[in-house]
Amino acid sequence: MYVVFKHLHVLFVFISIILFLFRFVLRLLDSPALQKKWLKIVPHVNDTLLLASAIGIMVTLGMYPIEVPWLTDKVIGVIGYIIFGIFAMKGQSAVTRWVGFVGACAWIAFLLHVAMSKTPLIAG
Repeated sequence: MYVVFKHLHVLFVFISIILFLFRFVLRLLDSPALQKKWLKIVPHVNDTLLLASAIGIMVTLGMYPIEVPWLTDKVIGVIGYIIFGIFAMKGQSAVTRWVGFVGACAWIAFLLHVAMSKTPLIAG
């Protein structure tokens, strides 16, 4: 079951990153396409499935944040990504949106590094 959860998790991560980048470009262009219903729903559905797959992996392996430092780092990273992602998508000025975008991308890089290396950088 672990392999199924892991592959789903990787897929949902990929989709999440692509959707974030796509939506950010639309936001920069002030595109009316950003108001399409599917672009308001699909990212939330995907991120819910991403979280569910992460929980499935944790339960299957019996590894939980606080007990496993690199998982704690991933939780911190997800929170950072969400905060900066909000600034990237909802910032009132272009500067705020760009700071949010760069910050969110930095957290994505952090999350990918921690996920692949299993080495904590904050909670370790």
